[in-house]
Amino acid sequence: MLMKWIKCQVNEENKRSFSKAQEGWGELRHCVGFIGQTGGWNRNEPHEAGILSVWKDIHCYQRFMQHQHDEIFGKSDQGSTYTNISVDIFESISNIGTTDITAFFGKGKLLQVADCSVEKDKRTRFEQVLIEVGSKGMLSGAFGKRQNGRYLVVSLWDNEDSHQRYADKEWPALINESGVKDISVSLIELHPKWAVI
Repeated sequence: MLMKWIKCQVNEENKRSFSKAQEGWGELRHCVGFIGQTGGWNRNEPHEAGILSVWKDIHCYQRFMQHQHDEIFGKSDQGSTYTNISVDIFESISNIGTTDITAFFGKGKLLQVADCSVEKDKRTRFEQVLIEVGSKGMLSGAFGKRQNGRYLVVSLWDNEDSHQRYADKEWPALINESGVKDISVSLIELHPKWAVI
């Protein structure tokens, strides 16, 4: 599997237009290899939208980018609604816990996304801890990695209290134990109409 993490900077006056355009990506569900997409506004950065998209593999994703992306993007007129965009691709996806994260797209309320680097000699332990982690209230999670030790760790939550307990206690312990460095965390308040399943 492949995870695509998109962040867009949106001026206050364009947030409504951006949101409406994001609702127009429903055609994705007809693309070969598309698994699911969810997103919303970053609580930590109110003018930043975060969108997580999951694909079967790099070949399906590249086919989409070459043959379908520009048409869907053009119809949405979304390009005029943001000032900056960043797109990162992560492969080698593993689930956190026992349930595939896309099974809960459209059901969760919060998505925590951590983009981080891990010291080379601690990567195996980091991955092992992530696979085994489970927290009350976490619907599911997944992580993807790159060869350079950069990871994208996502977790989907059904309520704020459960996420806060995790963020206050379990997440810092994981970070300290696992040699994590250069971390950036987004907390996305999911917008139900942005989900494509």
